[in-house]
Amino acid sequence: MAETDWTPLFLLRTVLFPKALLGLRVFEPRYLDMISAALRQGHDFGICLSRPRGDGRAEPERVGTLARIVDWGGEAGILQVQVQGQERFTIQDWRYEGLLAVAVIRRWVAEPIVPMRRESDVLRSILEELVGKEPAAEMDASSAGMILAQALPASPEEKQRLLLLQDPLERLRRIMDLLNRHGGV
Repeated sequence: MAETDWTPLFLLRTVLFPKALLGLRVFEPRYLDMISAALRQGHDFGICLSRPRGDGRAEPERVGTLARIVDWGGEAGILQVQVQGQERFTIQDWRYEGLLAVAVIRRWVAEPIVPMRRESDVLRSILEELVGKEPAAEMDASSAGMILAQALPASPEEKQRLLLLQDPLERLRRIMDLLNRHGGV
């Protein structure tokens, strides 16, 4: 996909992290059309945290995550879609085309691969509950942080701040702080 291509955006009150899974219930016609096109063409689409504008429409946060459909099904006008987060991106320009937001994006480079620190044992045990013991043992700090952040019982704004971090060890530290603050550990 060229950088001048317009990427469709799914504006939500949630954040998608790279490598993490997110289930979506799609029923609005604009998003049903977008998902159908993504399935037919094999393209990813962007998921961005939204904030309200004065005109009744939503505005995307400037950083989001590309989503790839990994499973889908549906019933009675509701499409159930499971997506997996791909790369993060920054919105360079955006607009509405009809009711659908689209953007020109710049993809982020991948985070460095660093091992989880020993003091992350509490986080590793939570990760084992989420993905299983073997997969958790193999995860680097970036992958672990992204999956933990997705599952974290935190506000969308707190999750957006975690998405913006580029240091995987700092993300793990902040996840631990949030868990301690919310009484999660």
